[in-house]
Amino acid sequence: MLQHLAKRKYPRFSKNCQLRFKVVELDEMPMEGTTVNISGGGLCFRSDEKIPAGKMLAVEITIPNAPSTVMAMGKILWHELLDDGSYENGLEFWWLGWTGEEGENENTNGKGSKEPDETKTE
Repeated sequence: MLQHLAKRKYPRFSKNCQLRFKVVELDEMPMEGTTVNISGGGLCFRSDEKIPAGKMLAVEITIPNAPSTVMAMGKILWHELLDDGSYENGLEFWWLGWTGEEGENENTNGKGSKEPDETKTE
């Protein structure tokens, strides 16, 4: 077990946060889930829906006591059926964003470096 944890690129934090997600290529209403853990590279979340590996999701994560909602795009890498009939899903971040204190959108490329906002003019 320790060898597996040593290979992780980012530490994982167990945090239960509400999230809403939508499969990008489908025109459906957003679904809801709860995070199991979060890291700099992705998250594990529970949902009632089985999401096939390879699907791209748009995700909104509500972190308690945080000033804004975290937005993300990511790819489902795995899913597992649980005893209660729900699923755990593993999502790899491809893009992360949030709303800053002044209401400006900020984002990272999922690797921790901030990307410039090309829509702003000087």
